Amino acid sequence: MSDLSDLHDHENKPKKKNPFKGRPIPKTRIEWAIRSTLSIRAAAIHLGVAYNTFKKYAIMYDLFEQNKNQAGVGVTTKGNTGWGVKIQDLFDGKHPNYPHWKLQERIVRDGYLKQCCSNCDYDDYREVDMRGPYIITFLDGDPTNHSLDNLALLCYNCFFIMKPTGKMLTTPKNTNLIRKKLEEVWKENDSE
Repeated sequence: MSDLSDLHDHENKPKKKNPFKGRPIPKTRIEWAIRSTLSIRAAAIHLGVAYNTFKKYAIMYDLFEQNKNQAGVGVTTKGNTGWGVKIQDLFDGKHPNYPHWKLQERIVRDGYLKQCCSNCDYDDYREVDMRGPYIITFLDGDPTNHSLDNLALLCYNCFFIMKPTGKMLTTPKNTNLIRKKLEEVWKENDSE
């Protein structure tokens, strides 16, 4: 039996128009797309056809009802939302010039960092939009290093006290003290 990906060469083309151009979609292609994805909608995108077209042929081949995923089981809501940059790519350093305010919003929204000060544990927020007065800092002083263990949030007071005047983009050297204290606290919490 041949590999299903060798059956058609349209996978290498941009998926902007229906690659079947009015011809019926073969049952093997529908089955292949369903096996390769987690939902019917994703299978339609993977095959490069409109959802309604895919649905029509999936119903015709009796593959639609048994493969519906209305609960979205296995479909991720974190990381890659399908738009923009994947969060894991940010942590891996593939986008060092990613705006810091966007990075801060994403790591708080997706739950990677708790919205509280890493220095004084201040955790108040505005009830209207659930945002707090925090600024992202980089523990090693390198603003292009976006690895998760290098990121911390400081409240405005701690940020003002710890940052030297005129150097708003770099992290001060005394941040290493905070890092050591945080590691001590984390070790204490892990042992409990």
